[in-house]
Amino acid sequence: MFIDREIFPETYRRVSDIAACRPELQALETLWQRMRGDRGLPSRRDFDPVEVPRLLSRMFLIDVLPGASPERRYRVRLTGTELVVMLGRDWTGRFLHEFSDLAAADHLVGVVDQVVADRMPFIFSGNFYRPRDKSTCRSESILLPLAEDDGDVNMIIGVAIIF
Repeated sequence: MFIDREIFPETYRRVSDIAACRPELQALETLWQRMRGDRGLPSRRDFDPVEVPRLLSRMFLIDVLPGASPERRYRVRLTGTELVVMLGRDWTGRFLHEFSDLAAADHLVGVVDQVVADRMPFIFSGNFYRPRDKSTCRSESILLPLAEDDGDVNMIIGVAIIF
């Protein structure tokens, strides 16, 4: 997840091969594939945090609110503690447009819209400005769709690794 003044947008790119990503992203994608089994998508109830304890502080959950305006379509349900510390704010309970400028929020909503429409993972990487210590670092993130009873996507689970 990213905020306009904290990323370098021109450096962000979609990653098509999970094998080229950090092991943390690979671990969550492997778990998602296993939870999914022969269904189109896994559901939130399939996810057991005990299976990925080392990722929890870097994970996030986003609720999908169908039919809402783009500004109110995606609400962050959970932000991992390490992400809160790294970013200097907790996004839990807030809509994507509440913590970013309009252009960056619209871009992020477009990415999440694509995850919802395609029902497929979305992986991206780029340069990130870490406000906590005013340094530049790299980040990789993965967004994975979830759906109750293999219906419409109702949640996104993801992990953001800032290194």
